[in-house]
Amino acid sequence: MSSTRKSQSDRSAETSGKILRAAQKLFALRGFNGVTMRAVASEAGVNLASIVYYFENKEGLYLAVYRQYAEPLMKARMKMLKEADLHPSLRAYARAFIEPAFRLFLDESLGGPDHVRLLWRLPQEPEYLGRKIYDEFYAPSIQEMIARIRRFCPWDDELSLSWHAHIMSSIFHATLGKYVACMDLQEKEPWMKDQEHILQMIVNTAVFLISRPALSPEKEERQG
Repeated sequence: MSSTRKSQSDRSAETSGKILRAAQKLFALRGFNGVTMRAVASEAGVNLASIVYYFENKEGLYLAVYRQYAEPLMKARMKMLKEADLHPSLRAYARAFIEPAFRLFLDESLGGPDHVRLLWRLPQEPEYLGRKIYDEFYAPSIQEMIARIRRFCPWDDELSLSWHAHIMSSIFHATLGKYVACMDLQEKEPWMKDQEHILQMIVNTAVFLISRPALSPEKEERQG
């Protein structure tokens, strides 16, 4: 009896895994609105009812694709942030926030280029989906990061903190996105040949940005 249950469990995991891999591929290529449930079923080699059974609808499937990466990423970030608490510094916290995502995006078994493409597409996806994904998967770790780096900022400016978090994320996604999506460029651009060096440059840029306030034009005029 137990072996039968195990067999059924294995089959369920295999089927849902096939659906997620197919959905990831199609969503990365075409975006949320460009993919139908039938297209995913065809790509995965399953019937439409299986997708409905495991994920209810297209939105549930789309969120599940993100969840399989975002949840381990949040755990890894929180682990590194807590380790950085033992020897706190702006650089330690920046690395703790960036490195887990860097490793994740380079891992083919965890999405690799498809995951990066999904993130590239996110600003063009329906706004309510982008908000759900940000609130559930990214905001908690960003808030933990901001709470820690605040003590190293010689200014108390919520706008600057949130802006720098946004810019840091944008630089990271653009840099690594180019690396994983344009492999042929690695022979043409020297900085793309060394993953550890890329990681260090992203961390250095983040530290440089975070240590300076994002001045409004009015403040710049007063200080100028």
